[in-house]
Amino acid sequence: MSSDLVALVRRRPDVHAVADGMIAMGEPLELRGGEPEPTLLYDADGRLLVAIEDAVQVSVQGEIGRLLGAEFAARVVAPVWWVDIRAVADLPDAPRVARKFADSLVHWLGGTVYPDGESDAPAQSWRASGEGGGAAAEAPGAADGAAYQGGVIGG
Repeated sequence: MSSDLVALVRRRPDVHAVADGMIAMGEPLELRGGEPEPTLLYDADGRLLVAIEDAVQVSVQGEIGRLLGAEFAARVVAPVWWVDIRAVADLPDAPRVARKFADSLVHWLGGTVYPDGESDAPAQSWRASGEGGGAAAEAPGAADGAAYQGGVIGG
């Protein structure tokens, strides 16, 4: 049985860029696939570790509650991008890589990870402001949404 995570992020994620960043930081992975197929992360021995589905925008708050529960949904504000991340079950390193990937998405794009994510984290990238609508685009001082103005984006 796989280990499943859901990253709920504020901006449409560039899955390949985040995976490339992990590789650049020394994670021994090989990236394969992608749109329209899942993005796959393999270890140095060619074994599949993680499958990442294409991001889907969720604009209705009730859908988050219906799928993940009302308590978790109360910590997330729609619209968000939903990313399913599945680690294979029989390789001990797979859940660690899946968690690192999910946490990296949230670090750069803001959001949270289900099932046990912290409360909605602020985005760490200035590029996360404004794109995709929501409160970030309407933040005071955000001009055209193209520059990070400091503080919490969309929060």
